[in-house]
Amino acid sequence: MVDIVACTSANTLEPLAVSTALDMFRPPEKQHAALIDIAQDAANDPLCCVSVAQDGGALVGYASFHPPTEVETWGDDETGQLVELGAVEVDPSYRGQRLAQRMLEASFAGERFDSTVVFATMYVWHYDLKRTAMTPYQYKRMLERLYRGIGMEPFRTSDPEIRADPANQLMARVGPRCPEHVRAEFDRLRSQDLLNFSAF
Repeated sequence: MVDIVACTSANTLEPLAVSTALDMFRPPEKQHAALIDIAQDAANDPLCCVSVAQDGGALVGYASFHPPTEVETWGDDETGQLVELGAVEVDPSYRGQRLAQRMLEASFAGERFDSTVVFATMYVWHYDLKRTAMTPYQYKRMLERLYRGIGMEPFRTSDPEIRADPANQLMARVGPRCPEHVRAEFDRLRSQDLLNFSAF
C-alpha cells in the first residue's frame, strides 16, 4: 500500500530508496538529495515542503514546494513569500492511483499555503511525453486538470521561458488570506516585461 506523507522531514526522507524511474528532472540520486535539502530548509522556512508517496521503504513519488530559484524571473520576489511548486513526479509503474493528486491535496491541507501565492511553471521540456505517449498539448491539459484540483488557475505572463513554447503554462493559486502586497508582487513579476499590463 502506498502512503502519502505531507511535508515530510529530512530524517524520514533520507533513508527511503528512491525509485530509479524518478528521472524526469535530474538523475534519481541527485533528485533525492535535492528533496532532502528542501526538507531540511523546511525546519526554518514553513513555506518549504516535500510531500511524498512511499511504498514501504521506497520513494515512488514526490511534490516539492520551495522559494523561487534566483536564476528565474520569480527569484526577484521582494516579499520573500511566493512559493514555487517545483516538481511533481510519480514512478510510471504507480500511475493511475491518483498519487499526484493525493500528494498535492495533502500538501495544501490545513490551510498551509492560504496566506501566499503558490505558482507552477509548466515547461514542455519537462513533460514525460515518451512514457505517456501524449502530445505536448494533451500533457499540458492533464497538468491543468491536476493543478485546478488544488485551486490553481492559468495566468498569462511575459516570462520568456514560458512564452518560448505554446505548450508551456503558468498556473497559480492565490490563497484566500494572501496579503495584497504579495499578490501585487506576483503580478509584477509575471508581467514585468509587458508594455501593456492591462491586457493581462
